Amino acid sequence: MMEFISIPVTFGIGAYAFYKLVELFARKKERIMIIERLSQISSTNIENLDISRIFGEGKNFSNKFLSLRIGSLLMGLGFGLLVGIVIAYGMYGSSGSISYETMQSMSVVYGASTLCFGGLGLIVGFIVESKMSKHK
Repeated sequence: MMEFISIPVTFGIGAYAFYKLVELFARKKERIMIIERLSQISSTNIENLDISRIFGEGKNFSNKFLSLRIGSLLMGLGFGLLVGIVIAYGMYGSSGSISYETMQSMSVVYGASTLCFGGLGLIVGFIVESKMSKHK
């Protein structure tokens, strides 16, 4: 049904995993370098040293509109699938014998409507978020 998306998703996951692996080793080297430099300056007062600027505070999701964004995206995707099913069954019916070309066009309808309404859901979420932030 949605075979067209398997290759980009697989490539994206592989590229993300490769990036994270490279980042892991690069960060490890940075940390070792920082520890070596800190041991060299042992005579300095390091109680008030702020290392959080170097390593970061950690990944936290302090955005209060994150659930709104995710919810609107998922609602848009679900609505897009529903519209795709309605369009596909309206155009081609639910007969038992469906040709290969019909199956391909149905998968295009599913993919296009899902992506279109997913993007529309993100736009609606952004508009709602901007209106809510203006009221405060």
